Amino acid sequence: MSELTDLSKMPFGQYEGIIMQEVPASYLHYLWQKGLKFDEHAPVALYIRTNLNALKQEHPDGIW
Repeated sequence: MSELTDLSKMPFGQYEGIIMQEVPASYLHYLWQKGLKFDEHAPVALYIRTNLNALKQEHPDGIW
């Protein structure tokens, strides 16, 4: 799978098929905390790392 952009579709989970910019930061935070942060090759993990500053602003209550 190639690198995800804001217009790519979420590849799995509750928001599968929704474009990444529409996936709630709180859901991405949930995935991150459930261990996705340790998978350096997962496209969603790379998307989160790339957009971490914006996600922190959208979901400031999360501990990223």
